[in-house]
Amino acid sequence: MLLVALFGTLTALGMTILACIQRPERWRLLVGTYVLFYLVALGIVFSSLPSKTPASLIGMNLVYGIFYLPLLAFNSPQAKVEVERRGNSPFNFHLPRINFGTKIAAGVLAVLVVLGLLGSLQTRFGVKAVYNSLRIKTVKTAPLLDKNSTPIAISPKTVRNKMNKAMSTVPNTSYYRLGDLQTQVVKGKTVYIAPVEFDGFWRWQRARVTPGYFIIDATNVNAEPHFVKQAMKYTPSAYLFDDAQRVIYNRFPSWVQEGQPQLEVNDQGEPFFIQTVYKARGVSKRINYRSLHVVVLNAKTGATKLYTAAGAPAFINESIASSTAAEMNEIFGRYGNGFFNAYFNKTGVKLPNSNGTEDGVTPVADKHGNISYFNDFTSPKTSADSTMGYSMINARTGTLTYYTGKNIGVMDSDGAKKIAEKEYVAQKWSATMPIMYNIDGTPTWVVSLLDSTGAFRSYAYIKAADQSVKAYATTAAQALDQYRVQLAAAGSTASSTATKLTKVHGTVTRVAIVPNGSSQSVLFAIKGNDYLWSVGTGDYPKAALLQAGDQVKLTANVNRQAKTGTVQSFTNETFK
Repeated sequence: MLLVALFGTLTALGMTILACIQRPERWRLLVGTYVLFYLVALGIVFSSLPSKTPASLIGMNLVYGIFYLPLLAFNSPQAKVEVERRGNSPFNFHLPRINFGTKIAAGVLAVLVVLGLLGSLQTRFGVKAVYNSLRIKTVKTAPLLDKNSTPIAISPKTVRNKMNKAMSTVPNTSYYRLGDLQTQVVKGKTVYIAPVEFDGFWRWQRARVTPGYFIIDATNVNAEPHFVKQAMKYTPSAYLFDDAQRVIYNRFPSWVQEGQPQLEVNDQGEPFFIQTVYKARGVSKRINYRSLHVVVLNAKTGATKLYTAAGAPAFINESIASSTAAEMNEIFGRYGNGFFNAYFNKTGVKLPNSNGTEDGVTPVADKHGNISYFNDFTSPKTSADSTMGYSMINARTGTLTYYTGKNIGVMDSDGAKKIAEKEYVAQKWSATMPIMYNIDGTPTWVVSLLDSTGAFRSYAYIKAADQSVKAYATTAAQALDQYRVQLAAAGSTASSTATKLTKVHGTVTRVAIVPNGSSQSVLFAIKGNDYLWSVGTGDYPKAALLQAGDQVKLTANVNRQAKTGTVQSFTNETFK
């Protein structure tokens, strides 16, 4: 921090030396003035923690140099102000003559202006290099959602409401407030965690440590938060040298911090604050996504260690902050063909939606305990409401996987939220956390519905290519089962999975008729067969008269994972 302030005032220091050479009798005043400038700069650095990129240091030198230049000119031995009177004319001021030292200072400032402009131009227009630093994989088939997979059920708003109500269990609760939520996998369970933070300077001055953090199961809508007692001295809400961000700033002065420190805990429940950092390129502020690192700060002891993002300890799920992931999506979608193409030709441009729960992205945990950030992309055309694909960014490695294929041209996340909310207009439920899954080969939006208090009410499963195919239920398993029935009724999964025609002959045991647009679909089960079969009345009108006990013979496309079959040819041997 001391060095940052020194490097930020090098121009002022150089001017001070020049002024002392020109007016040695005033060296005490000049040195004192520089010391004052340095202390002001140190205070600014201490409070605002400016980035330590060359571009930032150039800007600091330019600002302080501009303020310091008049002082150098005033102390020039050849400087004088002449005033003469010409009749009733006003005073005419002759500006001081500029000596050699002042010219040098002005020249240095001019160079700084040029360097600053160069850095700004590189940062603004040199986005292609940033794009090239992304690790990108393009996949046409999205991974399938397992029947037992459960998306994150509770929205951050619901979790915050529950945790705020539980704040009464915290000792001296008036000293504290709830910190930022973080998604993590702890002991194989997807959870939300949030630190208890200081509620202002005087509370910090009195307490000095926070008592712990809250944790709650993210996949159980009925879960309640549990307070974990773990005294933390170094937190983002602490002040002076206990501030987590300032501790990291002081110990790693050559690294630029990206986003804010976030809490993660190990399997023993010990708290750590995680900060994504990087080194900028040249005189610009451009980031290299292949060289992202993470600083791990022990919230109890203040010990810190620097790791590569992928090489962080195993308990850390999000080496890369959600804000960084959002920026990666912006670079990937908008600037693949350069800066000017992004705003003029717009060839290949796709814009990320901002419907996620953390900085516009949504964290998703897989069955292996890995967390990725989800976001979908739409067309830059304002009238378009279809998705062009979606991305999953690995929160540890930063690898961006972009899924296209059947995801192109279907409903985007904005449309999915609107469809989900239409079902409960009277209740005024709001849709949140839209995530696209590949269910039995069909792109499907999974949306959570909340009431006005933020409490979870229902899942909505919506076929991305056909908004009429949807299912609602209070549990993920029920919603998934109902949705698969809807898919079978609509005959929508036959083309989405590579299957062969299967011939079946047997006795009907159960029958149900469900609406399917302008016609109906007949769902039925066959004795000794655990598949659910569907046949449309548009192609086979007599299928509406099917009943239990009838002998049927059929040929169907079978989805073995969903255990459904869409009938291609159908004969009721009992009722012809």
